[in-house]
Amino acid sequence: MENSIQEKQLVIHISGRVQAVFVRHNIKRIAEQYTLTGFTQNLPDGRIEVVAEGEEICLRHLLDWCYRGSFLARVDSLSFTWKPASRVFKNFSISTRGQSIIKDEHQALKHLSRRVVRRVINKVPQHLLIIPDGNRRWAKDRGMLVWQGHEVGAHNTIKLAEEAKKLGISFFTIWGFSTENWNRNIIEVKQLMFLFEKILEEYKSWFIDHKIQFHHFGRKDRLPKSLLESILHLEQKTKLFTKYHFAIALDYGGRDELLRAVEQIKGLTNIEEDDISKALDSYGFPDPDFIVRTSGEQRTSGIMPWQSVYAELYFSPLYFPDFSPAELRFAVQDYEFRQRRMGH
Repeated sequence: MENSIQEKQLVIHISGRVQAVFVRHNIKRIAEQYTLTGFTQNLPDGRIEVVAEGEEICLRHLLDWCYRGSFLARVDSLSFTWKPASRVFKNFSISTRGQSIIKDEHQALKHLSRRVVRRVINKVPQHLLIIPDGNRRWAKDRGMLVWQGHEVGAHNTIKLAEEAKKLGISFFTIWGFSTENWNRNIIEVKQLMFLFEKILEEYKSWFIDHKIQFHHFGRKDRLPKSLLESILHLEQKTKLFTKYHFAIALDYGGRDELLRAVEQIKGLTNIEEDDISKALDSYGFPDPDFIVRTSGEQRTSGIMPWQSVYAELYFSPLYFPDFSPAELRFAVQDYEFRQRRMGH
């Protein structure tokens, strides 16, 4: 920089819920915005360290941001030290301290899990709906095959369902395959159908042991015969369980659901809202009051358009395989403090 007199080095240490919630990525973005050089890294004790160099006024902008943190972060304490600039950095980077990216992320997620307070949550949603986005991108980032990302996501679904049950959430819905997903590569579609059938067989006893009633939402006429048989068999085996419910939306689309509902009731006169609700796939479930979508996409993609008019929305930046039970608890804690006005 031209005015070297004003150049300084700023070392910042941030404590709190700061790892695995995209703080480092945002620090890098802010640093680049102000043309700062240096690096940021996760420390083994759960803190984040920032070493930045540049003009003092720009460093103070970065410091101000670090006090506030990102959307998902919570800064408990912050310390900083001013030093002379070393002028050894060419740009601003995220350091993994010599570890692989995957190991660095894994350790960060462990620290995040410890930060989530295991306290009693007094207000939980009655019906939790999850849009599990990011399986493919998660796999590609790790050099894995796409179907392996879907498999990890499928097993994660059961972990989240277990956590939801512990929290006292009675109705749990996961969107597994949309009506538009048929447009994907035919090999991927076949792998997904095989995976759904495999997972149902693998966890059949889990639903029975946990006394959870299984449901399928969506069309049944286009699913492979063997998969449909597995679905119907599990629905029959668990139909007497009434306290906890698990639904998977396969070959489901919100508009398609409404079209099928209209077809059912088109012969009725004086149609009321309840007539439409009874014709929907989710009849018997309360309307979803909390919808969670992973991977950072901020849309609901048409899931339950009739039922979700008053649902609270939560968008996590994590890919679905990284959305752990601790992350779910964190999301439900966020829901707990919301005031639902329901149109009032």
